[in-house]
Amino acid sequence: MRALESIKNIMTKSNIARKISNKCIAKFNRRRGVMAVEINSNHGFGAKLEWALEIMAFCEENSLTPQFKFTYPDSKKGEDYFGSFFRINTNVSKSNSLGYIKIGSIGELGLNKNYDEVLDVKLACHLINKYLVVKDDVKREVDDFCSKHFSKRVLGLHYRGTDKVSEALAVSYERVERNINFYLEKFPETDSVFISSDDENFITYAKNWSIKCPIIYRNDSFRSMDNEAIHFSGQNKSDINRDAIINCLILSRCDALMKMASILSAWSKLFNPNSPLIMLNEPFNNWFPEREFVNNVLYQPIQ
Repeated sequence: MRALESIKNIMTKSNIARKISNKCIAKFNRRRGVMAVEINSNHGFGAKLEWALEIMAFCEENSLTPQFKFTYPDSKKGEDYFGSFFRINTNVSKSNSLGYIKIGSIGELGLNKNYDEVLDVKLACHLINKYLVVKDDVKREVDDFCSKHFSKRVLGLHYRGTDKVSEALAVSYERVERNINFYLEKFPETDSVFISSDDENFITYAKNWSIKCPIIYRNDSFRSMDNEAIHFSGQNKSDINRDAIINCLILSRCDALMKMASILSAWSKLFNPNSPLIMLNEPFNNWFPEREFVNNVLYQPIQ
């Protein structure tokens, strides 16, 4: 019992020390007009991007320039999964003196309001266009894939399997196939379907679809075969996160998007807000940006 109490005391002191440190860093950076945040959690890339968007909204209201790092609790020194794919459009120098507030959840920042409730598509697109720049090597990979595989009209499909059943009703493979065929009947000029999925079994199923046009998909580094979320799989996080961002951006290049509830593929819509959308299910919780899309769809999916 004494050992347990000792551990609890150490953890409490550590948390207090981190809060004090974060306050000092925030105060120092704000004097320089910067809010630099390291999002250090086991959440997926989509959730981290959503928190970054809330922080951008706060910065916009308070005349601050955002800076980000994305890490995991087991990340090695120097790893940054935001900086691998994006940079912030700013003249602020990222010098060694720039401190980062390290958080495990957005609530730890103690922002003056719930910015998830503030966000809408118009504001989100403004913030993305103002601050977020996709790195050149990522753009080139997306450009090369689309140039090689896309021709006239492409339907993008995002099928999120694995752990998403805890956040939205499951959608059967057969229902997805029915909706693909329904879409192709409505838009027969479609000449291919691009699929992004974390579920290897779904890709295997899709290869045998009886549809009128070919399917396209990337050779991602890893897909789950046992319903385990891929960011908990123990696979190379750099490769997994790159797959996620590349697929998200390719989906944004499609002429229409059919998707399941997922923040990451919702960002495909934010990168291309004019893309027509079909939602195959809805999240249980009223999160942004999904809540903005459910009543702004091309049509309701068939059962």
